[in-house]
Amino acid sequence: MGNYKPSDSKAFPRFAGIKTFMRLPHIRSTQGIDFAIIGVPWDGGATFRSSQRNAPDTIRKMSHLFRPYNPGVDVTIFNHCSGVDYGDLPVVPGYIEETYQRIDEALLPVVEAGIFPVLLGGDHSITLPELRAISKVHGPVALIHFDSHADINEDNFGLPYDHGTPFRRAVEEKLIAPEQSIQVGMRGSLYSGS
Repeated sequence: MGNYKPSDSKAFPRFAGIKTFMRLPHIRSTQGIDFAIIGVPWDGGATFRSSQRNAPDTIRKMSHLFRPYNPGVDVTIFNHCSGVDYGDLPVVPGYIEETYQRIDEALLPVVEAGIFPVLLGGDHSITLPELRAISKVHGPVALIHFDSHADINEDNFGLPYDHGTPFRRAVEEKLIAPEQSIQVGMRGSLYSGS
């Protein structure tokens, strides 16, 4: 195990320095790391209320208040694991299929190294290339999806990729094991019964 952990706020104040997740070191390596925080600043698959591209940056800024010790379970997380802020995966504004390819390719070495990726995203469409990278190493995986929408639409404006289609595509591409997966929190109306 590596020894990557947040900087000490008593030695270096929280308002100073580059804003990384939980003040973890920004390292693009696959050595000595148990988990990596990875941003995916993408909202090109959103059809309504975009701006999810800003989420990784905003989450990082807010995470400076996190503290590594949990008194409820008496655990200091970084006594047990090593984590880094890996930075952001590459995206191409306006080009979803090229963005998918770049996310898949950039995430694959992290997954191959056995590092647990914690992805801070963008819109739901980014889940498809993430699942592509993960399934290349682990095969079809179980999925726990918390959302109010199933994201299993056939298409949007006749096109196969957007924030409402990733799980249909994932099943078609055999990236997830539906019989071992669950969607939690589904609600609301649909466009049609088919």
